[in-house]
Amino acid sequence: MKKLLFVVVVLAVGAAAAWWWLAGGRAGIDAGAPNTPTALTVDHRVDPLGIDTATPHLSWQHRIATRNWRQGAYQILVASDPSRLHDGQADVWDSGRTPSDQSHGIGYAGPALESGRRYYWTVRTWDVDDVASSFAPASFWEMGLLQPSDWQAQWIASDDAETAADRADIRWVAVNGPDAMRMPLGTESVFRVTVDLAGKPANAALFLVARGDFTATVNGRPAGAKTRSWVAFDREDITESLVAGTNEIEVRLKTALVADATAPADGRIPSALAGLVKIEHEDGRIERFASGPAWRSRLSTSFDEQDSAVVAALGDGVFPDPGPLPSPASLFRTTFEVSKRVQSARLYATALGSYRMFLNGTRVGEDVLTPEFTDYRDRVVYQTYDVTALVRSGRNAIGAMLGDGWFGSALSWYGNRFFFGPGPLRFMAQLDIVYTDGTRDRISTDPTWKTTASPVLHSEIYAGEVYDARREAEGWQTAAFDDAGWNAAEPAPGPAGTVSAQMTTPVRVTETIAPVSVTEQAPGVFVFDMGQNMVGWTRLDVDGPRGARVRLRYAERLEPDGAIYRDNFRNANATGIYVLKGGGHEQYTPLFSFYGFRYVEVTGFPGTPTTASLTGEVVTSVTAEPTGRLETSSDLVNRFWQVGLWGQKGNFLSVPTDCPQRDERLGWTGDAGVFWRTGAYNFDIEAFTRKWMLDVRDAQSPAGSVPNTVPHVPDLGDGAPGWGDAVVIVPWTSWMQYGDRRFIDENWDAMERWMAYIADGNPDFIRRQRVGWNFGDWLAPDERTSQALVGTAYWALIADQMAQMAEATGRDEAVGRYRTLHDTLRSAFQKAFVKPDGQVDVGTQTSYVLALNMRLLPEALVPRAVEHLVQAIEARNGHLSTGFLGTPFLLFTLADHGRADVAYQLLLNESFPSWGYMIANGATTWWERWNSDTSDPAMNSYNHYAFGSVVAWVYRYVAGIDTSAAGPGFKHIVIHPHVDARLPHARGEYDSVYGTIVSDWSQGEDGRFTLQVTIPANTAASVYLPAGDQTQVYEDDQVVESRRDGATHVVEIGSGSYVFEVR
Repeated sequence: MKKLLFVVVVLAVGAAAAWWWLAGGRAGIDAGAPNTPTALTVDHRVDPLGIDTATPHLSWQHRIATRNWRQGAYQILVASDPSRLHDGQADVWDSGRTPSDQSHGIGYAGPALESGRRYYWTVRTWDVDDVASSFAPASFWEMGLLQPSDWQAQWIASDDAETAADRADIRWVAVNGPDAMRMPLGTESVFRVTVDLAGKPANAALFLVARGDFTATVNGRPAGAKTRSWVAFDREDITESLVAGTNEIEVRLKTALVADATAPADGRIPSALAGLVKIEHEDGRIERFASGPAWRSRLSTSFDEQDSAVVAALGDGVFPDPGPLPSPASLFRTTFEVSKRVQSARLYATALGSYRMFLNGTRVGEDVLTPEFTDYRDRVVYQTYDVTALVRSGRNAIGAMLGDGWFGSALSWYGNRFFFGPGPLRFMAQLDIVYTDGTRDRISTDPTWKTTASPVLHSEIYAGEVYDARREAEGWQTAAFDDAGWNAAEPAPGPAGTVSAQMTTPVRVTETIAPVSVTEQAPGVFVFDMGQNMVGWTRLDVDGPRGARVRLRYAERLEPDGAIYRDNFRNANATGIYVLKGGGHEQYTPLFSFYGFRYVEVTGFPGTPTTASLTGEVVTSVTAEPTGRLETSSDLVNRFWQVGLWGQKGNFLSVPTDCPQRDERLGWTGDAGVFWRTGAYNFDIEAFTRKWMLDVRDAQSPAGSVPNTVPHVPDLGDGAPGWGDAVVIVPWTSWMQYGDRRFIDENWDAMERWMAYIADGNPDFIRRQRVGWNFGDWLAPDERTSQALVGTAYWALIADQMAQMAEATGRDEAVGRYRTLHDTLRSAFQKAFVKPDGQVDVGTQTSYVLALNMRLLPEALVPRAVEHLVQAIEARNGHLSTGFLGTPFLLFTLADHGRADVAYQLLLNESFPSWGYMIANGATTWWERWNSDTSDPAMNSYNHYAFGSVVAWVYRYVAGIDTSAAGPGFKHIVIHPHVDARLPHARGEYDSVYGTIVSDWSQGEDGRFTLQVTIPANTAASVYLPAGDQTQVYEDDQVVESRRDGATHVVEIGSGSYVFEVR
């Protein structure tokens, strides 16, 4: 069938537009016809604001139950006003009747789009019988600021005089002696400083940085520790540990190699400490006790304490500069007058740091942790807000709060702050107002804005947040507030890279969770169980006296005695502190940090908390509702789907992180690549993918190498097989899932450069060079798989994917080139790793899985290799032994080669190692390791989605919902459940770009197989049903025409709903 589609876009937001919106968005468009297009999106979002794509892509669906309905043509109208959304009246673009069955990702092809303008659009279609639909209810998109000249705002920062004073007198100190700062590895030094106080301070912090590993105490109470080469200043709140009178602060420093040091020949390593004790008194006075001779020291083996030796000043080149001390978040504000009637108002804002905006006392937007995590050297993302309703006649005020965010926080286990460029934190905003008379006003950040310190005393991603409500300035975001005591903002240099528009749904709170219990683990120590490993934070509700300090420490696990377990957090403090202002009920939610946790330890709570005292707020970049749904007769498999959703929600946070809790939370490319297919079933990540792939392109080196983490955090390596390969795997996966060729076209050059980078380093076609941190089959129980084998197999995988993408986009030369490359790699692989009896290398499960899945074996040896794989599984008592890179293909390889029975055995196992073992041991998100419950705490995340790649097999081979390269994006659907008696029923639903696909099957004890299937309009499907020797396929008791394909019946169908039986 053919169907035509019509779209209209409008440029201005005026009285007519307002009328159109209030009238229901129809503007003369009849939306009553049943075949009217629906679910209109622009660049994968509904009515997006502030896009900067020169060619937005438009999409729609048809929710038509009629069988075999197909679109034959479309017409798109784009107009400057909704009243022009009529055939022949669109004043921006009329596509005309365009013969096509495509309804997803249609590129706008009208005149150049203008900054800040709104465009309205609609679409109608014709089916293949030439029956026209009505125009769809109009939608819109709005352009952002397309040119640098559109920005008149300046970058501004807060005067950092206090932080400069904090740092001024700090010196590197070492134990006094003939070789003061060079000690044998593992030597422990002890530093001590005495602080005398007349009374309890209002706030107190201990700042420390060391060349080595340290632990600190204040009056015997723990006050921070850092290991693994942490090189930036740590801040610990020590207020509660100090007393009126004499206080002893002790730091134990163990000599250890740091990130930028290598052990010299004599084995003696630099060992030094720098620190500050900062005391803030109730009257506002500040006392500082900086490291210097007054910090006494000794070797731990000695009792001879002496004045410490000053060995260097900060930043003098003896040691790398640890950077600025963590400092409070800043407040910014300005006022402006409005004397006319406002037609529209848009606020554009971004930061090097993390910000929140306010207009006339009301928070702007619902996004959090803004702006997005990018490599700020290359790109800073700005946000667009419609604030028309917030601007009022008369005097107005704009306010902003600016915290560290990803830009200013310590990142990676090295702890470097300001990875992406030097401080200070800075901020830029521009408010564009259009009045009903056509005139305009623009209010922009500049040095006339006022600034001061905020109640947020500390706000790092890993460390957490300290909020002192006593420092709140009531009404600071309003026009009536007196800011005479505030300082003028400082002009600041902008970033070197691009300022570009938000491409995705922003990070936001999508749901709340109530704790399932609270237990007093020790006197005054309360442990809350959220019942679910989640990512976000908790909202605190509390009443108490002024100055009371409530401390919240987050954790994923408990010790046997019920205390929280945090060893696996490593250097991430993951602690929130709220200081009460007193006077009634108070509520606190973090602003600039997030946590991965199930448990929260609360101390300092006034009275006894209840489960109502904390509320979990879930923070994520993915859609609130999943696009994939699974239900089977196995409670275990059902849990796989649920824990996978939670793991993805927590780790798809601006970028696809490896884990959300410890001192990483980075965009590890290998984890992403193996999980992306599962992730694309679970949630709509089409826009998220485009954003992250832009990050990948930004991170690619001039030589073509792709780093292990994106955004690229230096010193974490690049080029690893399976990790850098994500530059190909993720676009290919996304093209298969969504059918949008932009995933290929936008990334083609980057993919080609990556392929050339590999090839140039490996002329023998065995991937041994340019492999960076070569992880191999990471965290496999059987570690014997050759790294060269894994790397070569993955090279073949991406060569095949490149050939498929080249064919889909008409790149004929590349098709031949990459097919030839795959053949060459196949020959090299066989020569290097395949034995005459079909054994692959040393015979690990991963070696067989990759060889079979990537089609690297001689056809004659495939059956023998499958036998070897099954034997390798049987040798481990029916359990897997694969890691990150082998596991995604394990069950597919077995099922594709006739051993779905073994795949089901592995799927349903509940003993170690297996997915079921994690569930049986309390997992509510996937673990990093198969044995995270017993393994090394130094690398042991309990929320790590990589092994959750198995759920793609459940979607595609159990529920049986799949697509193919011949019809990507589920334009052509493959319904092919692989049936096993141990799982007699499965139902899957997937909200594809064309509509919802349903596959619901069951097999009775009598062997009768029933399949209910729904295929969206404008698609077709091949349906595979199990076939016995004499069976036929029936619908409504009528035999259905089918063909035999091995042990299956294949039925070709169009859209609609069907119930098939095999008997």
